[in-house]
Amino acid sequence: MVVAVLRDACGLTPQSVVADIGAGTGILTELFLRNGNRVFAVEPNPEMREAGERQLKHDPNFLSVAGRAEATTLASGSVDIVAAGQAFHWFDRGPARDEFIRILKPGGWVVLIWNERLTDTTPFLKAYEQLLERYATDYAQVDHKQIDEHVLAAFFDRAVSS
Repeated sequence: MVVAVLRDACGLTPQSVVADIGAGTGILTELFLRNGNRVFAVEPNPEMREAGERQLKHDPNFLSVAGRAEATTLASGSVDIVAAGQAFHWFDRGPARDEFIRILKPGGWVVLIWNERLTDTTPFLKAYEQLLERYATDYAQVDHKQIDEHVLAAFFDRAVSS
């Protein structure tokens, strides 16, 4: 589904070069690889990066990069799409924006993706959400639901009418 939307909205083709920022274990990276894309999977956490490498090392289009949103180590003008799946809320947004502009080719796209998780439709989900709120000490601060229209507008440097 994500790849189909990006084909239509952003002109994604198998020849597009993608930087998956905050790639983690490679869930989003794998979708791009299946599409035939060359993917730079940029991940700062060694354990997460190594898990992705174990899963995806067989694909010649997979390139694992020890870097972060604010300092990817990628060459200037080297990617068609910068994608972040479930990771944007961790970024230092100003420096990340500057870095994305630097590594994008002219006419490139920044794509921010989240999975929405139901939190209150079953007793289990309600209890799980309460567990996160109680014991995950930074949950409220890093929850992607804190990313609203104004945060996105500031990141993409555009005005929002209230």
